[in-house]
Amino acid sequence: MPANIRFRILVLFLFFSFDLAKASNESDTVANHNPKFQKHLSLLFETGPMIPKNTDWGEFINNGLNYKALDLRLGFRNTKSNLYNRIYRYPTYGFGLYTATFKNDYIGKPNAVYAFADLPFTKTFLNGKLRYSYFAAFGLAFNFKPYDPDSNPINLFIGSYRNGYVHVGFSMRYAITPWMDLDAAFGLKHFSNGSIKKPNSGLNFIPFSIGLKSTLNRASFENADLSDIPQYISNNHVNLWTSVGAKNYEIGGDIYLKWGFSANYLRQTGYKLRYGLGLDMFYANNGILPGDWVKNGFMDKTSFAVVASGEWVLKKNFSIPLGIGVYIHRNEFNDEPSFYYERIGIRYRFSNQMFTGITLKAHGFKADIFEWTVGYSIFKDKNKY
Repeated sequence: MPANIRFRILVLFLFFSFDLAKASNESDTVANHNPKFQKHLSLLFETGPMIPKNTDWGEFINNGLNYKALDLRLGFRNTKSNLYNRIYRYPTYGFGLYTATFKNDYIGKPNAVYAFADLPFTKTFLNGKLRYSYFAAFGLAFNFKPYDPDSNPINLFIGSYRNGYVHVGFSMRYAITPWMDLDAAFGLKHFSNGSIKKPNSGLNFIPFSIGLKSTLNRASFENADLSDIPQYISNNHVNLWTSVGAKNYEIGGDIYLKWGFSANYLRQTGYKLRYGLGLDMFYANNGILPGDWVKNGFMDKTSFAVVASGEWVLKKNFSIPLGIGVYIHRNEFNDEPSFYYERIGIRYRFSNQMFTGITLKAHGFKADIFEWTVGYSIFKDKNKY
């Protein structure tokens, strides 16, 4: 991206932020009340190295790659003094737009739309001017130049035009003025289609970002002191769910459904975390068939695993499911190359019983499948939120 274009975007961002902040502050003064949300607008310039695959084509692409990106975020920080806002020190949730160039003929110039959460640390420095937080973003990226056996045989990272977007990391912010912060971050960024279309080894970066964050309106937040929060009443969860996802086993091959059936037992002793053990069963009617081998029996189509399971609870009805599974019966021909796997995603509860969500199951940094889930929980919650 040319330097003059980046400069123009930065100037427009500063003027736009200043006008919005001025209008919002004047409105707040007239209204004389605390707004429901404090709004933030951020613009970040990003660069950083790719984590190369240990292959000749991975090194070839990495050696000719020059990654640069712009990230625009609109965040909303809820001012309501409810339990989870106070526990997480009034986090910011919002949406972002991302555009990147690799200056590379094989990968493309991807864009992305995503949702993010930014959670501040308790401790601040320099009289509150220096603050730290951690963040996670999930979304959809598009405009990749995917693998093609004729026109783009080099790109064995990405086989599809659209891919999942994941970005996690840490931020540091320094207040330049009451309405403008210098914003810097580092973390891990991942692009993958969840093996819906091969090849799909995925793209991974260690991005470093720097930019400006503008506070668009005044707001006040009650003290996040937790001394008056009731002690959590421990409870036990039994969760049952089914999942389904699309799976492509071979380049140019057909796409099949892969099913999952899962159960876990989780113990929750605090407001933030549930942890325990579970069982997974995966059913794949089709797979990579070597020679004349066919899947005649049930065990030829099925895998079983024991899973160390958890849920990171961000709100009463919203959590991040986590898991590390170890196969007790595995089929390599179902594209399960290692004896273990990882899982991370998002989960929303319609009630204490019903939930839905999406998770990414992967072996190392290689995605296996995006799991669309629906499930049922058995537990009694005596806590008040």
